[in-house]
Amino acid sequence: MLHKCANPACLIPFRKLSQGKLFLVETEAVEGAELKRANWRGRPTHRIEYYWLCDQCAFALTLSYEKGRGVVTVPRLEVAKRRPAAAAHTREVSSKASGTEQSA
Repeated sequence: MLHKCANPACLIPFRKLSQGKLFLVETEAVEGAELKRANWRGRPTHRIEYYWLCDQCAFALTLSYEKGRGVVTVPRLEVAKRRPAAAAHTREVSSKASGTEQSA
């Protein structure tokens, strides 16, 4: 169940589908005992999960699936190219999420 924005640095709670952006992410194949239960017809089995970004985060970020890391936020390149302030906000949000925030 969705409970907050998928950006780890954002604490906005999920309230409505009409606010923000909803993502459907297909992750790598399920393994082990779960695979045996899910793959009873011999079909490849993948996990499908929903993620949500609030309006503010969805403006500057999108989501990507990285094998071994899972779902991560990445800057939207078209926003960073058009607006330098948006790129600065994206770097700030990314540094908060990774715990590498620097003070000026």
